[in-house]
Amino acid sequence: MTSTFDALRAMTRGLVAPVEWHCPGIGVHPERIMPGHQTLDWRPLSLGIYRVVEHTCSCRAVYYELVSVGGSYQIHKVIQPETPEHAFTGGWTRREARKWWVRLLIGHAR
Repeated sequence: MTSTFDALRAMTRGLVAPVEWHCPGIGVHPERIMPGHQTLDWRPLSLGIYRVVEHTCSCRAVYYELVSVGGSYQIHKVIQPETPEHAFTGGWTRREARKWWVRLLIGHAR
């Protein structure tokens, strides 16, 4: 996980505007949405009890988690107003989930 985080940080250095508030630096910051990005099918419920595998930094209004649900993987989106809103997409194999996770991080999917 650290190598993925370090590689993404190196790729995006200087491309992302700095945040205007304190950032704990606990995860990668997703890129802005790219023109022509793929829209993911978000649902309100997870496939079941999950374990967080990777996550983006929670300093943003919306953060994401790559989660494992049994043998499947989903992306969990958390929108942080007063009461957080949760949405899930996926049901992929590990390999498929990794591809969608990277697409989300570089702005090619949301």
